[in-house]
Amino acid sequence: MQCLRRQLQLTSKLLRLYSAKALAPVVLRPYQESCLDACLDALTSGSTRIGVSLPTGSGKTTVFISLLSHISPPTGFPSATRSLIIVNSVELALQSAAQAKRLNPQWSVEIEQGVKHHASGLADVTVATYQTLLQPVRLAKFNPTSIKAIIVDEAHHAAAPSYRRILSHFDPAVKNPDATFQPPALPHSIPILGFSATFSRHDGLALGSVFECIVYHRDFLEMIREQWLCNVRFTSVKANIDLSGVTVSSRTGDFNATSLSHVINTEVVNKLVVSAWLDKGANRKSTLIFCVNLAHVRELTAVFRAAGVDARYVYSGTPAAERRALISSFKAGQYPVLLNCAVLTEGADIPNIDCVIVVRPTRSRNVFAQMIGRGMRLSPDTGKEDCRIIDFVDSTNRVAGVVSTPSLFGLDPSEVIDDETIDALEQRKDLEAKSQGPERHYDSHDHIPDPNCRSSVLMLGLAAVETSTFWSALGKVSFVSNATKIMKMHRFKRILHQRRFR
Repeated sequence: MQCLRRQLQLTSKLLRLYSAKALAPVVLRPYQESCLDACLDALTSGSTRIGVSLPTGSGKTTVFISLLSHISPPTGFPSATRSLIIVNSVELALQSAAQAKRLNPQWSVEIEQGVKHHASGLADVTVATYQTLLQPVRLAKFNPTSIKAIIVDEAHHAAAPSYRRILSHFDPAVKNPDATFQPPALPHSIPILGFSATFSRHDGLALGSVFECIVYHRDFLEMIREQWLCNVRFTSVKANIDLSGVTVSSRTGDFNATSLSHVINTEVVNKLVVSAWLDKGANRKSTLIFCVNLAHVRELTAVFRAAGVDARYVYSGTPAAERRALISSFKAGQYPVLLNCAVLTEGADIPNIDCVIVVRPTRSRNVFAQMIGRGMRLSPDTGKEDCRIIDFVDSTNRVAGVVSTPSLFGLDPSEVIDDETIDALEQRKDLEAKSQGPERHYDSHDHIPDPNCRSSVLMLGLAAVETSTFWSALGKVSFVSNATKIMKMHRFKRILHQRRFR
């Protein structure tokens, strides 16, 4: 009995130590605090559908979970204490749930996803995939009267009909695409808060159908300069590819994968990719490669292996356990090259990536930014100093609208870029602008504009483009006067905040 008592005392002491450690408040970065303030002020002003644009590696999950802890039940409805986080993959669901539990051990956290994860609908926080919530019986678990807030991760997807089918159950202002849908009569408003690294769409669907305003934005260039993201070195390789005959999907506005594969997945191009990696990336520890489709992934992997490189791949059909094992061993540095197609573009948290190769031409700035963003996380524990980005540009027929490293910086796509830093590329852009007069735009048409273009869309800019470009991408968004005032105020607060921390 005495031995058992000592064991219980020891267990109790360990639990107290664990709890004390777990309950230690998270220290937010300055820009995360500013983002939190902007969101809370917008909600206080009466806005209920707001967006936040933060780049890959900036800690979006930490921000929105911290935000949930600051949102109280609506006045007069003390029982509305639950939150719903909507994600688009099981990996993101697991990540968000783990982070919610880590930051708030006192919360009950559940996952609603597929056949494996069934939530009760009664937890403080439920993380659900939108695919699962499209099933009426699964969505019915979440009574709007008990919900205080909804988070939409990767919120650039929110204008899609699938997302609107879900969100319209919690806010009648979001139009359900089904003509027979009857909007619910809700006793209180439920804030819908969208977070994304690339807050625009390339397919023409209007994000304004879901979000009233975007209250905070940081682009990856700012984050790199302030050393919240790692330094980047860019190389563009000219390839003998002709994209002029590649068909474009009417649904996404991007290249059709099968058609694109006929041009990209060739022996010549695949050997060029491996040769470029051997020349520029062989000294890198962890290289992530984006391919067009499964056939391309398999054949390019085979070319790497034929060159003596331990390369492996994942795709949507890779069994979940095998995928986890492949990514886990890649994170551990057990092999140098991981190839994928449309699997690791979003939500992949692999900080050790120090080289990204884009062998998947795209017409979408969103997709390009997501791909290169995978390598921008800081990883001092692995000795990572910077990330090398290698992309391949059409040297045969320049096709308008294709996003590449040169066009990302407003340079002519024919420019030669070899191991250049962001500062060097921006200097080249400035010199080109001075020599050629008014700025030319070589990028695709899903930009987000510079914050200085218009005060009512403050903090939306990734690049300096005409304001009209933004409205065509975002759609008709009603920026009420109080939201405009909030964003103007936060511009002033942000400037002061930056000066304080520099």
